[in-house]
Amino acid sequence: MSTPLDPSDMSDDIFEPNTLDDEDDWKDIEPDHVVASFVSFGGHTRFRNVGEFLVDARENYGVDLVEIKNMHDLDTFGMIKLINYVRSQANQGLFAPNLVPKDFLVGDEYLKPVMEDDALLYSIDDIFDYCEQQDKSLPNGSAGATLSGEEVQELLRQNKQLREQAIYYRSALQKTYLENLELKERPLPLPSEQENNQDVIAAHTKEIAGDDSHYFSSYAYNDVHELMLQDTVRTDAYRDFIYDNKHLFAGKVVLDVGCGTGILSLFCAKAGAAKVIAVDNSSIIDKAREIVFENGLSETIQCLRGKIEEVTLPVRKVDIIVSEWMGYCLLYEAMLDSVIWARDHYLVPDGLMVPSHAAIQLSLFADDEYISDKFTFWNSVYGFKMSCMLAKAYDDIVIRTVKPVAVPSSSTTIVELPLHTVKKEDLTLSGTKFQLALKKYVDQLHGFLIHFDIFFATGRDISDARTYFTTGPSGPETHWQQALALIDTSKHDASNLNIGDQVCGRIQLRKGVDNFRELQIEIDWRVQRAKSEEKQSVSDAGQTWAMR
Repeated sequence: MSTPLDPSDMSDDIFEPNTLDDEDDWKDIEPDHVVASFVSFGGHTRFRNVGEFLVDARENYGVDLVEIKNMHDLDTFGMIKLINYVRSQANQGLFAPNLVPKDFLVGDEYLKPVMEDDALLYSIDDIFDYCEQQDKSLPNGSAGATLSGEEVQELLRQNKQLREQAIYYRSALQKTYLENLELKERPLPLPSEQENNQDVIAAHTKEIAGDDSHYFSSYAYNDVHELMLQDTVRTDAYRDFIYDNKHLFAGKVVLDVGCGTGILSLFCAKAGAAKVIAVDNSSIIDKAREIVFENGLSETIQCLRGKIEEVTLPVRKVDIIVSEWMGYCLLYEAMLDSVIWARDHYLVPDGLMVPSHAAIQLSLFADDEYISDKFTFWNSVYGFKMSCMLAKAYDDIVIRTVKPVAVPSSSTTIVELPLHTVKKEDLTLSGTKFQLALKKYVDQLHGFLIHFDIFFATGRDISDARTYFTTGPSGPETHWQQALALIDTSKHDASNLNIGDQVCGRIQLRKGVDNFRELQIEIDWRVQRAKSEEKQSVSDAGQTWAMR
């Protein structure tokens, strides 16, 4: 079983060794079992045993460590070098299925761990045991069995196909990497030339900021799609709306923007759509095409690779646009921009958007235990001060699942987005006012919480929505979790808040300066005390966060 990594959940257990009087006491603190955590080559998933890791490496990243080990007859040090070599390649986005050169064995460069505390490096014996078990699991006599001519030809054909695929993917990855590198390293004009070349500098900066190839490549691997598909709150909502309204889809042409594995396209086809066009600019589209074929729906679903703004659709107009475009804080990754473009260019005047409406909600956050674990912790680590580790700790939005008890206020809607009519400029909030009242006493206000709600209406009126879901703390957990804008309490104090006190202010939400798929969130606020004599006790405050 694999689970997504959550760095905030990883902490050290501290105990005092001086309190252990004898050998029995040492035995008492031994855990009943220790579960190692093997992090995938993509860095997004961890596994409980070596076997699961090796299967994931082979199936999701095309790296068969067992085959490479046998091919090069690697010993313990060789395996350590191999693992570090593959991780170093993975960090550059270079996965080369079964094409790892033997050059990595020369020298000691790859004896140094690429990933800190890599559990795999301490489990080389387990890898060897796994290899032996695999050998023993072969049928008796299979090692020396004679294959027929047809079987040999089939194996040769499969081997040739795999090698061609490996060469193709390696070439594509290297080409993308080198193009990005060339773009970023393109020289700017010399200082003496800059006065007359401001337009060149501006164009260069804009080109780098507009390079979003890393965004699409991040959706090429299984991990992220497994995470989304296993989010039943998300996936069930789409399925239920589509299947409960088959009369809206029957005989219609549907466009699926950012289709991923194609699950929404499959739902639409099963609901009776005459044609479904699934578009994605990630290589996952190749898997989507296989999935469509595997389920016998190739006559209905057509898969196209490319940006929706650049591909040529086989039709002039579509009746329905379906898309799962939501990111953290709803607007992170800026995919809604592409959905709006598709709507304006392809949707018929009375067409349907699925989902139909979205809303961003804002509330307060207060959790002494979490702040102590994440921030106060650095003030005394085994008796040593490490306050420098807190530098810029409050600059970024934190994604985390928050318990309702840590939300001391009701939520307020800061923006509603009707998907049939919303414009791109509506996605920037320029000082939207808010007012949040405390429902209980808190020692210290620690930040603001952002979540969103999604609605599926059969038309343009949100009141018709019978299917919806929330990503807030009060609902079932989703893969989006909640977004925390944590207050730097060393600069902004909001302590001893009582029931009835209000936090009032304005929130700005805009695209990142250097990367339009990122978000910048700025909040200015003040506390208004319920008791008149304390109304002026807290001054204005303001802070900016980035969602990178």
